[in-house]
Amino acid sequence: MYKLSKQLLRLRRDTSGQFALMTAILSIPVLIGVGYAVDQSRAVSQRSALASAVDAAALAAVMPAQMNEIEREAYAREMFYQNYKSEFPVELDVKAGPERVDLVAESHIPTLFSGIVGKDKAGVVENASATVTREDVICVLALDPKGPKSIEFQDAAQFVSPACSVQANSTHNIALRSTTPRPPSAKSFCTGGGSQGSFYPYVKANCRPVEDPYKDLVVPEAADKCDENKKIEIRGENEVAGDWGEIAFAQGNGNGNGNGNGNGNGNGNGNNGALELVPSNATMSPGIYCKGIKIKGANVRLKPGVYHVWGDLHFTESSNVVGDGVTFILKGKKNRLKIDHGAIVRLRAPSEGLTAGIVFWQAYLDLKKYVRGQETKPPKGAVARSEINSGGGLQIIGTAYFPHHELIITSSNSVASQAPATSFIAYRIKIAGKANLQVNVDHEKGGIPPLLPRSDEGARLIE
Repeated sequence: MYKLSKQLLRLRRDTSGQFALMTAILSIPVLIGVGYAVDQSRAVSQRSALASAVDAAALAAVMPAQMNEIEREAYAREMFYQNYKSEFPVELDVKAGPERVDLVAESHIPTLFSGIVGKDKAGVVENASATVTREDVICVLALDPKGPKSIEFQDAAQFVSPACSVQANSTHNIALRSTTPRPPSAKSFCTGGGSQGSFYPYVKANCRPVEDPYKDLVVPEAADKCDENKKIEIRGENEVAGDWGEIAFAQGNGNGNGNGNGNGNGNGNGNNGALELVPSNATMSPGIYCKGIKIKGANVRLKPGVYHVWGDLHFTESSNVVGDGVTFILKGKKNRLKIDHGAIVRLRAPSEGLTAGIVFWQAYLDLKKYVRGQETKPPKGAVARSEINSGGGLQIIGTAYFPHHELIITSSNSVASQAPATSFIAYRIKIAGKANLQVNVDHEKGGIPPLLPRSDEGARLIE
């Protein structure tokens, strides 16, 4: 017994090996802390991989306008996995609508020291939602699908559109071209192909074509018969003041007495197909003008409504034409618009109705087929050239729509031409001479509906 007590006392007094034991005990929380730090680092890395992939997929999938919801969802999944850079499996939930895409991605990463912490996996979740931006209005659009120089800026022309974009659908390597001393400036420039020259900001290439917003718009019905012998020509001296007289123009089947009411219901005998006005002011009414309209040196006020014009529409120098709530439909195969330098033309489109927002509308139609109620096959390419001379006397509030024309905007002086809300859509567009064109898209200030088209090239994350 004495020996046993002595041995126990010696063991109690022996301190060798306690440091190792204490070190072992204290190392446990240190190891747990290191493991936690490693797990957190892996979680942060995984969270970053998920966030990058869901953001990229949401933005990419919400942009294409032609996709239905099923196609959009599938595309979002495809884009997620193309951008996902991690080894861990993912559970992906996608919801897609016409203008919004939502993604939720969840994965689980294995943890270290699972026996110590009692948890072998940690969940990581990231989500993203994107919507189409509708603020980007395209105020200059060329519909030519593959030709060169579908939009061209040349000579000393100046162009500024700070709140709207310029788009050339053409896939040609020089679809958009500028040779002007001062680079054209816009909210953005976009082309299906390439560009040549200086622009501000830089041109975005290989853009998706923007669809013609009015391609399915049906020309409103009008009388199917009219006097085709002469055009309406209004002459006068616009500096002479006086009362606004009423213009009654002849139209019909050519066998009446020439008393038209300006609404497509009058008859004409052929001799009254051309009207000449002497010094006095005049008011025109909507209706069917069978051989075109030419206004030369006259004050003309236009009543609201739709003006059907078979033939050319020509505003000559020194003309003064004012109209609120009007649309000119240029009907025919090679009819054109021509606004000469010096003409004062101030027009605003209707705020409602079939032609809401449209000031000029070029419609490719065959008269004989039109009278018979038959359709005219649309042409390939530009069939005519319309010309607008810009300047301080020109104010077009609304859209100038020429789907089968080359539209030339030019000027012989550098007076700025601007309106609160304007857009130009044509097969090809050229801005030349000394044109000083500032394009704005404030439709509320202009008193018209929102201008079209609106680009779906833009998208933004909302979550």
